[in-house]
Parts: sequence; C-alpha cells; structure tokens
Amino acid sequence: MNKEKYIDMPKLLSPFIRENVAGNYVCTPKINENLRWVFSSDCVATEKFDGTNVSILIENRKIVAIYNRKNRIDMFAKGSRRFIEGILEAIEKDYLNLKKLKDGRHFGELIGPQVNGNPYNRERHLWIPLDYIKEHYRFKFWNDFVKELDNLTDEQIFNKVSEVFKGLWSLYKRKHRVIGEVNEKTKFEGLAAEGIVFYKADREIKLIPFGEKMTAFELCKLRRDMFEWFRGERHQI
Repeated sequence: MNKEKYIDMPKLLSPFIRENVAGNYVCTPKINENLRWVFSSDCVATEKFDGTNVSILIENRKIVAIYNRKNRIDMFAKGSRRFIEGILEAIEKDYLNLKKLKDGRHFGELIGPQVNGNPYNRERHLWIPLDYIKEHYRFKFWNDFVKELDNLTDEQIFNKVSEVFKGLWSLYKRKHRVIGEVNEKTKFEGLAAEGIVFYKADREIKLIPFGEKMTAFELCKLRRDMFEWFRGERHQI
C-alpha cells in the first residue's frame, strides 16, 4: 500500500472563534459559521478525553502499524510500551475487535499512567477507539439542550454553553468512580471532563478510507480551558 495515503486526524477547531485575551487563547461570543451545526440537532456530542491521539493501521484484520499523530511507533523501541499495552488492553476489554475492522487507519485516544498526568487514575494504559467513544461516551443531554438555543443571539448561545461547561463532568470518570469536584479552578482533576468533541450526525469517523481528506468542519471540539473564566492550567496556544 502507498504510505503517503495514510493521513492524520485534522486539528479540531472550536465552534466559537478564539482570540488572544490577556495572553490566553479563549473563545469569544462569535460563532464560526462553518460549525454552527454544533448548536442544532445535526450533532453528536461525545466526551473529549484528556489523552493522546493514537491510530492503528489495519491490513487483512491485523495491526501492521501504530501511529501517535503522524509519528509511526517502533513497536520494539524504548518508550513504545504504553502504546502496545493500551491497544492490548482495548482488545481484552472488547473495545477493539480485529475481526470486524476493515482495512485502513482507525483512530482513538490513549489514556493511562504516562499520559497527561493520568487524570483517569488508571493503573494500565488503555486505547479507546473513536467509534467506541461515540457509542458509549455520548453526552445525551446535548440534543435537548440545543433546543433551548433556538432564536437566541450568538452571545446568548455562548453564555448558555459556557455555563454548561463550568459543571461538565466526565462520563468515563463517573462510570469508573473517580471522585472529586468540578469547578473553574481545576483543570481536569477530580470528576471534571476535559470537554466535548462534536460530530456531524451523519459522519462516521471510525474509519477514514485511504486517500480521503476529512475537512476540519466535519467535527470540532470545546475544552473547559477555552473559556475565559477557567483558572486552572491551560493548554499552550
């Protein structure tokens, strides 16, 4: 196969336009018109995991390569253990069934002891495929919530969404009994979620066929640290 066809996930934008305010790159009450679908019923809202993007390349129902973003992982090199462990854990938990996967690049999030300070308190690494996240870690409240946004101004929409994110708790952490508070002074410690990834309802992300380019407007994200009220440690600009 032609390796040049292997593509990376696009950098996810925010549905609110971000600007540099007092040194912080934060959301403003201006909606990106290409992403206005986020505030409609044409949207699936899933938990954004505080992990690292890892993909596997499948050929004939076998994993032939692992990538961390665009970097191919040498499976026998120092530092690769967390990637191997995470994928094996996904197979053991039935998050990943190689017999059902089509050839191509499949994306997911790696979490665990050596990833971003391990906010999920895991003892072992775990790779969670995006299609599994989309099915099992969906914020079901979102589709009812967006009905409240009809006929509101962009600023009113922004304010209501901002309030939701102040108390946004993690579906994964709640399921696995991680305890703690959620407030604007914490990053993603305790029960806090990192944020939400939004998918267009009719877009399957679990497989991006070879040679296909996915645009940045087919999915997007919002993190709690993108809001000006946030007082914890932020991602770097």
